[in-house]
Formats: sequence, structure tokens, C-alpha cells
Amino acid sequence: MQVSKAVVWFAVLLTSAALCAQEAGTAVLFGTGSVYLNGAQVSNSSAVSGGDVIQTKENGAANINAPGSSIVIESNSIVRYRADGFALDRGNISVATGKGVSVFARDFKITPAAGGWTEFYVTRTNGGIGIMARKNPITVSCGPTTTTVREGQQISREDAANCGLLAKSNGAPTAAKGPLITQSREEIGALAAGGILAGWALALHNDNPVSPAVP
Repeated sequence: MQVSKAVVWFAVLLTSAALCAQEAGTAVLFGTGSVYLNGAQVSNSSAVSGGDVIQTKENGAANINAPGSSIVIESNSIVRYRADGFALDRGNISVATGKGVSVFARDFKITPAAGGWTEFYVTRTNGGIGIMARKNPITVSCGPTTTTVREGQQISREDAANCGLLAKSNGAPTAAKGPLITQSREEIGALAAGGILAGWALALHNDNPVSPAVP
């Protein structure tokens, strides 16, 4: 399959930005399609800081390059940038990090279990929270409970208060089983390709190998 010049240019741009972010110690947001930062549409790129809200519409996707990390936010998602990671209010987020970046989804905290390069995926849709470890294990904490999800494994939980326990005690249906990631979610086009290349560039700076983005 041939890759257009625009796709190659965008991937190179993302890789270059990742290296600049690495050196400057800042996080940079790149968007394709309808992407909004604090309510204003992103036309190309923008620096992001703690408290910023990123929203992607049906035809939008975003990539955030930060020192030692590359994050892809898929369409129909709302994510809040925090000093210690990202809060997923809705949608899907993919994280590749060598800096221990965490994702927060309601009462759950998802974080790398070790210090090496780690890749994981979190989805929060249709009343459920799904978590997959793509490279190296991750820990999922909620209240006093901590679960380790090993590479290649996935879990799902109720998107409800009290870690979903209250909903289950009231007779609500259990969390959905089956795959968390579908073919359409994986196919996010040039942005995802650029994110992978950015991850490679960051890994070179951190001396951490990067596995393929697809589990």
C-alpha cells in the first residue's frame, strides 16, 4: 500500500516535534480533523499544560508528545491533562511511556508496573472501562485494591462509583467481556502512524526499545 506524501510529512513533523518536546521538557498537542483545546479548535499544534482539556469529535484524533511519552487520543474522546498523567472522561486513549505516565478513569488509576518502556490502552465508553497492557505490565488501582495486568492481557470494569462494586451489588449487569479493541479503533490513520514514529524517536532518547503498536 502506497503512503501519500502528506502522511509521510505529518509523521516526520510529529517525530521532529517529539524530539523538540524531549529537549524543551514540554508537551505538544497535534490534531487532525476536529480537535479542541479548552474549547478552541486546534488548527495545527499547541503546547499543553496541567488542567487543559482536549476534546476530539467524530472526525478528529490527537497526538500528544511529552518528554519520554507519546499519547494518542482517538475520536469522540474527552481527556484532561494533569501533571501526573491524563484523566479520561470519555473515549479512548493509547499511551506509550518510559516516564511512568498514568491514566485516570473515574476511580481507577492505570500506571506502568515497572520503570521500563510501557504501552497500554484505556477505553471508557458504553458504561464500561476497558484496559489492555500492550507492552510490559501495568497496575490498575481503585480504592484499596490493586490489580496487575500482564502484557497482552485485558480487563473490563463497570464505569460506576465505588469501583463498580455498588452497581454490581444492586444487580446491574456485569462488565462486558470480549475484545476491548476493534479493527476500527486501531485504524486512526496518519496520526497513529506519526505517534508510533514519535514513540520510536522518544525511545531512542530513553534507550528503551519500542514494540509494535498493535498488540
